[in-house]
Amino acid sequence: MSSEFGYVLHSRDLTMLQSVLDAAGYSTASSVAHPERYNVAAKLLFERFQHGMTSADDLSRELERHFGGAISAISPPSFERTRASIQGRPVR
Repeated sequence: MSSEFGYVLHSRDLTMLQSVLDAAGYSTASSVAHPERYNVAAKLLFERFQHGMTSADDLSRELERHFGGAISAISPPSFERTRASIQGRPVR
């Protein structure tokens, strides 16, 4: 039996955490292009949130402290080529 207790996240908490990730450049495109980065960033946010860091500004600073500035919001060329081929558009 584990001595840890579970923490219940509400939808407003998840929305705030997602907005922090989005603002830092961890969008849907970056999560597909670099899932390991997205997963590590999301895990860090969840850990900090569960330990009492509930301010979006504090969480953003924590991401920047660990991983540097925001990731570019522009999708990498490889992601765009994959998207185009899946959608049946000409690949550039």
